[in-house]
Amino acid sequence: MTSVPETLRLPNGTTVSHINVSEAQFLYREIFTERCYLRNGIELLPGDVVFDVGANIGMFTLFAHLERPGVTVHAFEPAPTPFAALRANVIRHGVPGRVDQCAVSDEAGVRTMTFYPDATLMSGFHADATSRRELLRTLGLNGGYSSEDVDIMLAQLPDTSQELETTTVRLSDVIAERGITAIGLLKIDVEKSERRVLAGIEDADWPRIRQVVAEVHDTEGALGEVVALLRGHGFTVVTEQEPLFAGTDIHQVAARRAAG
Repeated sequence: MTSVPETLRLPNGTTVSHINVSEAQFLYREIFTERCYLRNGIELLPGDVVFDVGANIGMFTLFAHLERPGVTVHAFEPAPTPFAALRANVIRHGVPGRVDQCAVSDEAGVRTMTFYPDATLMSGFHADATSRRELLRTLGLNGGYSSEDVDIMLAQLPDTSQELETTTVRLSDVIAERGITAIGLLKIDVEKSERRVLAGIEDADWPRIRQVVAEVHDTEGALGEVVALLRGHGFTVVTEQEPLFAGTDIHQVAARRAAG
């Protein structure tokens, strides 16, 4: 049984349900303070439909709602504990739209994911304990901690994980079933599964999407592949890597169509 999420008052005065305080604070800084999803020309317009794929506790879902009241958000999160917080946040703040406990992929079905209770943001279908610790170490060093402090924090981090079965859906199936004619922003953060999410969009549905912002892990040519795919569907694409992620394979891709 999923426990009731705890709550946290954010610096802007908003109360959110969360799983880990440190993760919630990190998400707030990235999404609200740094505005990581509204850079490079990306914007939210009145009446937009937003897809939040890999929603975790719904921090971006909430940001979109507060940034542009009236947007409709379809949020997807497969892990039960973050999903409980996501649902609580949507209900608490009256976010229009729908939340679904499922993963988004290139085919509908059931898959097994790895869930890290103490590092939920790293959960997914491509989890690797060694890579996880290396990433955490790099983020700690880039964040200004000494090597000794990072080693202490990693030693104290519980090395626990859970294997969970989750339903998977395709974006084109969701678009058809819900009668969605336009998506103002498709946000993707799915820990190395971004190519499979994009592969679940049929050619006929791409013109419905005005903007895409995706975290891409550049393994096996993923970054170039995603950029080429988006450009091939008529987007202007910008890639960047935040200083915090220097030395990692994590990049952000922002894609938008020309106005008019």
